[in-house]
Amino acid sequence: MSKNDKGDINRRNVRLAIILTLTFIGLLFFNFLVISIVFTWADWLATLIFSVLFIVPAYFSNAGMVIVGGGKPLDKGKFWRDGRRILGDHKTISGLIKGPLYIGIPLSCALFLLFLLLWPVIQQIPIEGATIGVYKLYSDIFYYQYYFIGGPIPIGILMLMFRIVFCSYGAAFGDLAGSFLKRRFNIKSGAPFWVVDQLDFAVGALIFAFIPAIFFPGLYLIPDLNIVILLLILTPSVSLIANTIAYLINLKDVPW
Repeated sequence: MSKNDKGDINRRNVRLAIILTLTFIGLLFFNFLVISIVFTWADWLATLIFSVLFIVPAYFSNAGMVIVGGGKPLDKGKFWRDGRRILGDHKTISGLIKGPLYIGIPLSCALFLLFLLLWPVIQQIPIEGATIGVYKLYSDIFYYQYYFIGGPIPIGILMLMFRIVFCSYGAAFGDLAGSFLKRRFNIKSGAPFWVVDQLDFAVGALIFAFIPAIFFPGLYLIPDLNIVILLLILTPSVSLIANTIAYLINLKDVPW
């Protein structure tokens, strides 16, 4: 591929990054309007908080796989039937196991321990909000207790640990699935695979995090549709907006 061809591809990707960034900003605003109109603005804020609290172990683990990765590739250098690598050199056994175990799970435990200590103060906010009627969708304190500390003590701690572990490893396997798809579309390592790159780990976390609900119905909450939709908008938005802004202010050479 000539330098001119590479330059054209980069310019197209830059334009696409800006278009996607503006699109997801618009989707976030539209989501805010819909929930605020159907329910209340406070319900949208609660949905946002629940979404972040749910997905944060996946964020930590996704970053952790990069930090502690390296070593032997998970696919052992083997090729798929299409003649391309199964996953590639950057997906390693070390990253898959240690990313969640050394980074995602410990950091999440530390964060939620802080919430547990602060819960007597935190709970006063939704209690006061419910008292004055600012919530229509999330007026029950149980939702806040579940997403902040897992639910009533002591069983809530166990539910929280399940959520942290399954979200963390779900993110790791979701990232692998994204890499597998990327190879099938013959997209080189380091090149953007738009939206999939930003969503694969979150989708994996969502799928894995549903598993404990099979065994603990009523104690372990499945994220409702409002939370899932906002997660699928918010996760790419964070990455796209941050990378595009970093590119526009010359902190990065490319917006991905």
